[in-house]
Amino acid sequence: MLVTSTPVTSTPVTSRRGPRALATVLVLAGAVALPASAAVASSWPAAVDVSGACADESGVTVVVDATELEGDVTVGCASDPATGTEALAQAGIAETRDPSGYICAVGGLPDPCPTEFTGSYWSYWTAAPGGEWTAYAEGSDTAVPAAGSVEGWRYGDGTQPPAVAPADVRPGVATVEAEPTTDADAPAADQAADDAVTAVAPQDGGDGVSLAVGVAVGVAIVGALVGLIVRLRRQSQGSAKD
Repeated sequence: MLVTSTPVTSTPVTSRRGPRALATVLVLAGAVALPASAAVASSWPAAVDVSGACADESGVTVVVDATELEGDVTVGCASDPATGTEALAQAGIAETRDPSGYICAVGGLPDPCPTEFTGSYWSYWTAAPGGEWTAYAEGSDTAVPAAGSVEGWRYGDGTQPPAVAPADVRPGVATVEAEPTTDADAPAADQAADDAVTAVAPQDGGDGVSLAVGVAVGVAIVGALVGLIVRLRRQSQGSAKD
């Protein structure tokens, strides 16, 4: 009986762990790279000069926050204002009114004054000595600021007070960091990433440290990927020989 031998063809077997491991590394690389990129692109809150605040509690400190208009936070002092409007004037901050008598610009912003209401306006705030910001229930023409209090103005939708806390404009303070407005609905993961970035990049250190962190993370990721590729090739070659 003639027996025909059928050659057996060896089919290389590729380990499935390779693609999965590669995918895992890529996912981790993305997770690490995102905070690193955020660290590089992040701009820290600029310092606010509060040296214009009243030197003692006999006057009324005035804070004007025009950051929503790409302006600055201005701090001045009113020595003995009879009204909130007079406090603005004594602090050296001009106010502009529309034909109806409504304050439409403070410190020259917005320029020109809006001709119709679009949802943003100059909200008016006050803080008692040692207290927090509260929205005024009356206009600046009739409000009577108390000695040692803080008057605040901020352009926006009226829900946020000035970015500088009243305690930061107490006598003897030269500069403070403006408080960024946070979105209460922001995901917890985003906040955690921000905290991680803050931990490695001091607020006064700035971009140099952030860039160094980003470069170091990038080098580590590239090294891990190269090592994985070499290992996968060796596994593939070993399987082919078997």
